[in-house]
Order: sequence, then C-alpha cells, then structure tokens
Amino acid sequence: MDVIWGVSTNEIAWGGPIAFYLFLAGIAGGAFLTASLTDLFSKNQYPKVIRSGVLIAIVTIIIGLGLLVVDLGRPLSFWKLLLHVNMGSVMSIGVFIVSGFTALAVVYGYLIWLGGSAQKRDLQTFRKPVAGLGILFSIGTATYTGFLLSAVTTNDFWYTPFLGITSVPFLPILFLVSATSTGLAATLIGAWNSGDLTAYKKVDMVLIILELVLISILYLSVHPIFFSGSMAVLFWLGVVGLGLIIPLLISFYGITNHKNVVLPVCTMVVIGGLSLRYFVVYTGQLF
Repeated sequence: MDVIWGVSTNEIAWGGPIAFYLFLAGIAGGAFLTASLTDLFSKNQYPKVIRSGVLIAIVTIIIGLGLLVVDLGRPLSFWKLLLHVNMGSVMSIGVFIVSGFTALAVVYGYLIWLGGSAQKRDLQTFRKPVAGLGILFSIGTATYTGFLLSAVTTNDFWYTPFLGITSVPFLPILFLVSATSTGLAATLIGAWNSGDLTAYKKVDMVLIILELVLISILYLSVHPIFFSGSMAVLFWLGVVGLGLIIPLLISFYGITNHKNVVLPVCTMVVIGGLSLRYFVVYTGQLF
C-alpha cells in the first residue's frame, strides 16, 4: 500500500484525475477568455491567438469532462446531472456551467473556423454574441473548480475565507487568476510564432504577480503544517519557483531585452498551474 505522510492512498477520495480535471477546466476557461477578448477588442490583429485559444479550450474541456465522467464511477449516469440541476449542489451547478461552456466553445470554434466564407457569412453575426456569453461561462468554469473544493466546509484548507471574510471563499479567486494565466500561457504556446505578443506577455506578468500575492495571502491565512512535509516540495519548487518566480524573472528579461521567451515562460506557467491543482487537492486531504 502506498503511503503519503502516514496516510494511505485509499483515504484520498479525490486523487489525480480530479486534480487534472480542475487543471484542464481552468486552462479551457482561460484560453477561451484569451480568444474571445482578443476577438472582441483586437480588430482582427491576432487571428492565430484566437484560433489557438478556441482550439485549446475545446480540447481541454472535452478531455476534462471525460475524466470527470469516468471518476464518477457510473459514467452512464452522467446525463442525469445535466437534466436534473440541483441548485443546492455545487457539483450539479458546476456540471451545468461546464456543459454550457463546452457547447458555447464548440459553437464559437465553428464560427471562428468558418471565417469569412461567403456562404456562411450570415452566421458571423452570431460570433460576438457567442463570444460575450462564452466569457461569462468561461469565468464560471474557472471559478467553479474553486467553489467545488470550498464547498467542503469541514476542510480547513479548502474552506479558507478570503481575507477573513467568511462569505467569500479563497480558492475560487485563486483558481480564477491561475486559470486566466495558464489559459493565456497555453494559448500563446499555440500561437508563439504569430508576431509581436508583447501585450500578452505584459498581461501574463501582471497575472503572475497577482497570483504571487494571492499565494502569499493563502500562506499567511492557514496553518503552516499545510506547507510542510513531502507536498512542500511540490508547492515551493513546482508552484512558487517553477510556476511563478522563474517565469516572472525571465519575462522581465525578455521584455527589457526584446527577446522572444514565450515558449519557456509559458511552459513553466502551465506546469505551475498543474502543480497548484495537485497541491491544493492532495494537501486538503492529507490532514
């Protein structure tokens, strides 16, 4: 039997598949946000960024939903969650939001790939409304993953309030910022050779700094034991070091010296986002 900190893995109710699902849902939400906001405000200056973001959003959310369905243990019963939305269940509401987001992402992707073809030009009138509605669902998808964990009120780590405000859970805010950052990073990996991406680099630097601030607040808000033991390596090296501080320093270097550091920076940001989900999911169950 595998043991982590003296706790058997049989006692881990939510393991790797759930952590990876939370990560993929965040990537999807952030990638869609990047694509749709670019589409609405860039005046067609970054078509590769838009296509990259939409494709990543569709692929990651479909894979993520597949993991969730399998992890339920009764995959054929998943359709019941779609038809019977329980407003008192975070899981039920979340499945509705994620399913709506998936549908919008697919429709939006279809409209993006149609482009300006003459026979389908009339459909383009729906492109921006779908993008606008999709933004709301993408934010809901990114924050829902945090609400899902925060709903476990008996868990001192997951149920951490934001700045002591008991009505405002911390994880949805952290996951939204992380999802936006990792989704943007994944999108830029797919569009790294599409010209000057300085504006996106600056946005991601702001997001990394904001996430560092949130991580610091989380560290000061919970018992130090959550950041000790074997999972501390994942936190300090994977989340803080590789996922935040090193990409931020390299980004500053790239901006000031006009160097193209998109691929290494964005790859580390994505790895950091995955490390964060694993750290939060497992640490919350180890005590």
